[in-house]
Amino acid sequence: MDDFAYDIVCSKERFNLLKNDERFLGLLTLSKAINALRFCQQAAIDAKDMAGPAGARSRINSFLYASSVLYEGFLIVEKLGKHFKNIDSFRNGFGALLKDKTVRSLRESVLKRMRNKFVFHFDPDVARESFTNFELSEYTFASGIGKASGEMYFGLADEAVINFLLQPTQNEPDESLKGRWEKILEETSQIMGRFTESTERLMADALVEMGFTVKRRRKTQR
Repeated sequence: MDDFAYDIVCSKERFNLLKNDERFLGLLTLSKAINALRFCQQAAIDAKDMAGPAGARSRINSFLYASSVLYEGFLIVEKLGKHFKNIDSFRNGFGALLKDKTVRSLRESVLKRMRNKFVFHFDPDVARESFTNFELSEYTFASGIGKASGEMYFGLADEAVINFLLQPTQNEPDESLKGRWEKILEETSQIMGRFTESTERLMADALVEMGFTVKRRRKTQR
């Protein structure tokens, strides 16, 4: 087993040359988006086998927040194009993603509604519009276990935003809604994977060109 980790570093002199470089600043902005995206993804992984209301809360909200970060990430990438459009790793990665019809459709519908209506902003009109077609046998406002406040989950709020996202037709069967929701989950997760892979490929090329090098170290060192 390889017991080494690594850092990607540059000298102080090189950094002083880069710190006002628009290309470098753009990569840093993209890096922050990736950190946020992976934070959300890890939260989803950690919650996968978590039981109870807290697990349900973490699973749905980690996806909603990750999707909204992804929407922001594409806005960053569009601005980066002017700096990196001639690099193969950008053309073959982000360039292809930006032109993909499925990606474009998802960005302008699902991801945009998530980001603008109930993740980065909390629009009270979301619930009102959602309840136009929102039929359940019983409406559970919140669920919990014992006296632990961390176990309380306000599930009705998340059910409302998912219903808003799906925009069901009148009397649409539950199976249809479930199928459309699962398709959103699948397509968005696939795009997230392609987005992070495209980032890594671009970083590998751009950072080398900017003067960064890989320094290996033992995992216990820091």
